[in-house]
Amino acid sequence: MKISANGIMLQAQDQGDGDVALVFLHYWGGTAQSWRLLIDTLPDELRTIALDARGWGGSDRPADGYDIATMADDVAAAISSLGLQRYVLVGHSMGGKVAQLLASRRPSGLAGLVLVAPSPAQGKHLSAAEREGMAAAYTTGQSAGWTVDNVLTGRALPSHLREQVISGSLAGSPAARESWPARAIVEDVSANLADIEVPVLVIGGELDKVDSVEMLRSVVLPSLPEARLSVVAGAGHLLPLEAPEEVGALLADFVAGLSATSATPTPEDIPGAFDEAFNRGDIDGVLSLFHPQAVMRMTDGVTVAGGAASLREHLRHLLAARPVLHNRIRRVLVSGDTALLLLDWEIRVPVQGRGDEEGQGTATQVAERCGDGNWRLRIANPLGIA
Repeated sequence: MKISANGIMLQAQDQGDGDVALVFLHYWGGTAQSWRLLIDTLPDELRTIALDARGWGGSDRPADGYDIATMADDVAAAISSLGLQRYVLVGHSMGGKVAQLLASRRPSGLAGLVLVAPSPAQGKHLSAAEREGMAAAYTTGQSAGWTVDNVLTGRALPSHLREQVISGSLAGSPAARESWPARAIVEDVSANLADIEVPVLVIGGELDKVDSVEMLRSVVLPSLPEARLSVVAGAGHLLPLEAPEEVGALLADFVAGLSATSATPTPEDIPGAFDEAFNRGDIDGVLSLFHPQAVMRMTDGVTVAGGAASLREHLRHLLAARPVLHNRIRRVLVSGDTALLLLDWEIRVPVQGRGDEEGQGTATQVAERCGDGNWRLRIANPLGIA
């Protein structure tokens, strides 16, 4: 099917029907078809939409617009045209860089972000020789085949898939093939990555020579507050083709986790959801209720934890004591996308040989409405004004 988006027509493969749609963005040299094997492994109840980027596959082939911002605009416009209410961006390599920029804009309806061997949003600085090599990669069948065999894959592809990759790469428009190594790959679009407020899964290939696991750990993960990394053993850069079942399973688990996360469509929903996750010792459930840039004053009255990593570490120690918490709402004030909650709380902590220790107090919390419609804690102060 064709979708009108940002002044051009994009080719899309749209199938399935579900509450959450997965929007797939392919790598430089690929097409929507590169996701086909992976999509076929996913549960039937998931809706999947694989887009051909401008200049690739069946999409229009304009002379310009191959910078990351314009390609992100294309995807945003396609999502709007399709009327998606809740979706996950799934970007591979170049598509991963586009997905990072779009997610950093905090678009309405975004529920999650999956980056498959993503090119870093900070850009990659290529030597002249590297740039020349990439520019020549998709000029002939021989050069494309060599690139597939020696650069892109860690596992040999079956001959029919290898030919599919080669033909798709050669069929890209001259502008699309030239623009990525010449300009788009070096663009830095990382300025607002800290604004991404949804769960993020990064998937890397153990043998990836393009966007290595080492680079993902040192560059990509530290820039994404909610990110976790999974590595596929024995696979290279073309993960959707080399390891469709492994990547598909990781993606399905990620989406299932989103469905299990407590919905907090009003500020008043936060205390109950927090109690449920806290009392079952579910640290991921607790953290899902915090904004990526949240800060929390800990119960010692001195320590202030900020960011997902610091919050996880402090909350892990707190939950290890297996406490039982109950929050009761005293007052909620809402102004636009910001809310102030005043809560009375009681807590019981089992102490070996002494029964339960009990405590109580009043908390002040500031919550913010996020792009997916859920409210999350931005400032948590369990000691109130004390």
